Amino acid sequence: MLREVTLSRVVALAGIALLCTITLTVRTGVAGETVDLDRPGALETLQQSRPAHYAKVVLILQGISRHPDSDAPRWMRVGFDARDVSYAPIVLTSHPAQRRLSFALEDTRYVAVIVLTNLQGVIVPLR
Repeated sequence: MLREVTLSRVVALAGIALLCTITLTVRTGVAGETVDLDRPGALETLQQSRPAHYAKVVLILQGISRHPDSDAPRWMRVGFDARDVSYAPIVLTSHPAQRRLSFALEDTRYVAVIVLTNLQGVIVPLR
């Protein structure tokens, strides 16, 4: 009997935790679609379907490398009303170096891989 009561409490608490997680995800997430800007034809499709977003996305992609990393999210929020900006300081090991960018405009999330042209590598000899 005691085991049944304990099990029912665990199930009830798990259900409450799941409900809280879903509620937080819905409140903080972007409800619309996600557009991969690296996909072939994505920008052309965006230009046809949402010209206002296309104009903002093109300016963001062109200007992101001109801003310091710490300033990029603020620049995108103020200049383009972008939300949920993610421009983490993780450089992908490729040549040339790349970095992931994601942001939301209204109800649509955009993701892209940015080629970093402003980085200069330095060869340091092993001691």
